[in-house]
Amino acid sequence: MLATSAHASATARLMAFYISRDRVLSLVNTEELTPQVLGALQGEDVPMSSAILSSAVGSYVLDAIASGDVKTLQQLAVENAIQPGTPFIYNGHFYGKGFGYANKKPGLTLTESLNEPMEGKKLILEFSKKGLVNDTAYTRMSGSTRLFAFAYISEVTADTIRAIPYAIGDLVSGQSPMPMPFASTLELQPNEIEQFTGMDRTWTPSKAEFARLSDIPEYRVKELICDLLGEYDVPKDWGGEENDLFSDRLLIGGKRKTGAFLLKGPAKFHPMTPRDLGKNADQIYRLFNAPAQVYVVQHCHNVGAAVRKTVEAYALHRSFTAPCRYVIMDGVATAQLLRAHGLWGAGAA
Repeated sequence: MLATSAHASATARLMAFYISRDRVLSLVNTEELTPQVLGALQGEDVPMSSAILSSAVGSYVLDAIASGDVKTLQQLAVENAIQPGTPFIYNGHFYGKGFGYANKKPGLTLTESLNEPMEGKKLILEFSKKGLVNDTAYTRMSGSTRLFAFAYISEVTADTIRAIPYAIGDLVSGQSPMPMPFASTLELQPNEIEQFTGMDRTWTPSKAEFARLSDIPEYRVKELICDLLGEYDVPKDWGGEENDLFSDRLLIGGKRKTGAFLLKGPAKFHPMTPRDLGKNADQIYRLFNAPAQVYVVQHCHNVGAAVRKTVEAYALHRSFTAPCRYVIMDGVATAQLLRAHGLWGAGAA
């Protein structure tokens, strides 16, 4: 049994569409549940039971995830830990099947084709209509959709990961009166770091200008960032590093924050994929091992969707126990930063 805490639900809320009552009861400390919540989970005739399952139960589920250190599916892939019986969280796209009112079969599925480092595999969540908590679930979970799922792995084959969910719903910000997707609150734009505010985000380099980034070495970008942050010792690269730069001098919203940076220069001048970040993208794994509040991934070219999803997944997992944010600084943003400080032009490199 996982003990509960009040940590996760302070920053995020789970608006549930599906709850497995028995599985959730096996996870939470029932002594901490209110009588109404306990009754709803036990299937008793409790007033507003649908609303309780949709809203109130979510906080207990998130606290169970946080106290049990449940990892994302992407993290399990990096750690070679995708095994039957392992719990995980996944926040992203699904395709829902079986939700039509005309369908009389009890079984439902949510399916997603996975990106690197699980490319070629399909995630399939299998569950029963009995766990749907309201009519909204039928429309919200049908077809192409985006959802948060907390589940455990039931079977692994060469091309499929099958899982049984504890809860499925929308993960929204706990600090916003409107249901804003929680994942969207995790990302910062580069110029939200106050030392980078001189960037002109309206300027975009031409194709020929963008190609200049292939001649600007990684250490030049690192030197500039160190200079802007007031870090006068520019760290040298070495093979076992968790990050390329760590600083406690980032200013965000007028407050000082710690930041860990992963910097990628033009050695591979192409859009960044997980393959550019070590085996199973383990450089992102090492980056998020640093005790930072802000994680910055910088690349001299575009940053692909698979990398962005992986960074978001790690930030999501960490945010349950230690609130954090992340920044994706692609080639255009890098050029804007260089230009703002006189390091852009025909002879700058």
